[in-house]
Amino acid sequence: MGFGRELDAGGSPSDPATLRLTGEFELVVAGRSLAIPHAAERVLAYLALAGRSVARPRIAGSLWPTSSAQRAAKSLRNVLWRLHGDGLNLVMAQYDRLSLNPEVRTDFSELETLAYRLIEEPKPETLARLPLLIARAELLPDWGDEWLVSDRERYRLTRLQALESAAHALVSTRKLRQALMAASAAIEADPLRESPRRAAVQVQIAQGNVTEAIREYCEYRALLRDTFGLVPTRALNDLLKPWWNPEETLP
Repeated sequence: MGFGRELDAGGSPSDPATLRLTGEFELVVAGRSLAIPHAAERVLAYLALAGRSVARPRIAGSLWPTSSAQRAAKSLRNVLWRLHGDGLNLVMAQYDRLSLNPEVRTDFSELETLAYRLIEEPKPETLARLPLLIARAELLPDWGDEWLVSDRERYRLTRLQALESAAHALVSTRKLRQALMAASAAIEADPLRESPRRAAVQVQIAQGNVTEAIREYCEYRALLRDTFGLVPTRALNDLLKPWWNPEETLP
């Protein structure tokens, strides 16, 4: 039995297919998780992240950088032949270019769209999907491929901005538990970034947990000092001044 079914005459997968690229790679066809060779995973992931058609030599050179151009091209042909032979026709070819079939869903694309919506205008229906973005923290974290670096960093930064935006929007509407979840996820993504720390302190003060807010501040101040020899900004200090003045209390 192959990995999936043939494309129909119109060029669409006969069964719905989804690629998961956050966390562990997963290919789901017709509701079933399918195991494919890692080389095939890399080709599908590369095309999914590219989001467009890519020339075969560029794909081969990126995925097999230590091979000669001829050997890399052969490796790519072998992957495509294997996928096609097993009925998993998710790659489209036009002349010398390849692309992922547009009918294939990818969690990366959907998460990126969600993140942009949270950044631009965090509406209630968008904020309701926030737990999904919190859970999907990294792009293929166990893969060490060089071609993944820029996409991984782009996703990290976009997700981080979305989490911050969501945290501040939720604070303003007094949805404090959800706001703290978003701020905590942003802090985990970048412990040295101050803006999510401010959101976390705001939430803790709004909840009446001033001691927790002070603890959050002190943890961040120590981390910032030990790493860069810096102190938090006045904007963060001023949040605590009605109860405790760090500038007068701490060295």
